[in-house]
Amino acid sequence: MVDIARATKLAIDSFPFNQGAFYGSAAGLATGVGLILDGVAYPLFDENEQLFDTVAGVVYVLTHECDLDAANNRSFNEYALICPIICFREFALEFATNHSEAALFGFIPDLASNRIFRAAFIPPIDRVILPHGGILYLNQICSTHVMSFKTGISRPVCALSQYAQQIIDYKLVNHLFRPKADQLPRLH
Repeated sequence: MVDIARATKLAIDSFPFNQGAFYGSAAGLATGVGLILDGVAYPLFDENEQLFDTVAGVVYVLTHECDLDAANNRSFNEYALICPIICFREFALEFATNHSEAALFGFIPDLASNRIFRAAFIPPIDRVILPHGGILYLNQICSTHVMSFKTGISRPVCALSQYAQQIIDYKLVNHLFRPKADQLPRLH
């Protein structure tokens, strides 16, 4: 069995950013970019069934709040971009099962220190929501209908601070706008 306390400590010790300056209250903030919500529905691929299921979980909202405002009635306002947050504990257990505990402890410093382009470790939020931290898996960015924010099931957990928002924005820009390795064809 994986020593989750040791794995969490390694991740936090490898995290190069100010953990204490990462989160703030979501109170009074409109639903939109920078918020972390729990209970939001999103698609998750089931490899056995080869179909997408709908699950609910903790997500980071990427769509700007003006595009989610119900009073802002205009075309293309039905969906929002989100990034599901993988529970670090669940990740660690699965990784160690699929590889080894030694491989996990070798991988954690790269993940937490921002050397993995497609994922970002985020520090623990509280003792109930992500008590060991989480992982923004940037290749899992997906959409959800705006009604999933209004169902009464989803609830704000916290907001990123301005400091953390800059870190995540930089990570997203790097991930999404990195030049293609192969040269694309040119048209005359």
